[in-house]
Amino acid sequence: MIDFTLGNNKISMLPVFASNLTFATLDDEFNTINKDNIIFRPSKHNKDQTSEISESMYVLENYPKLGFKILEIFNQYTDQILHLTNKCSFSTSWFTKMKPDDFCRFHHHTNAFYSGLFYFDDYTETSGDICFLNPLNQFNDFNVGSKEGQGNNYNAREYLVTPQKNMLLFFPSYLWHTILNNHSDKPRYSLAFNLIPLGHYGSGDSTYNTEWFEK
Repeated sequence: MIDFTLGNNKISMLPVFASNLTFATLDDEFNTINKDNIIFRPSKHNKDQTSEISESMYVLENYPKLGFKILEIFNQYTDQILHLTNKCSFSTSWFTKMKPDDFCRFHHHTNAFYSGLFYFDDYTETSGDICFLNPLNQFNDFNVGSKEGQGNNYNAREYLVTPQKNMLLFFPSYLWHTILNNHSDKPRYSLAFNLIPLGHYGSGDSTYNTEWFEK
């Protein structure tokens, strides 16, 4: 609950149904990625974007120390903040590369619970922000404006995040997002991944257990 005083009036606001962007900064010891050793290929959606992705969709298998640290932080978040009972693990992980002037289309990640990014390289203010769309805009039939310079987390139609070295970012996979054009003079690299719950969840005929096929 957030309390405000507006003029002589006291009000309380509860920002329900949040789509959390969750950040952490990793120590340099976990950043052992050598971008010169990554093999890239054009995206399958090359008519809608010019970015490239790694040939492997399981790149964190080659960086177990980094992968374990990401999972440690994410599972602490789901346990202590979201209060979920299931731990999560990676379903896929891949590298992205955006050359100068490259762009990436709006998309969201299906067959995933949460998604994330690790920014392991050096970036500038023009390397290309990631832009998230407000998922609740579809319910707003009144396209009213906000006061100049006063857009905030309660009224924003989109939210921009500027990459920084060693930044770790988690977000719900249903969020539509795009990477703005890389206007810098060097490629923009990142590590992306999807996460899914482990173990037993659901009920009745909607039950699933990730251990069924391991027996």
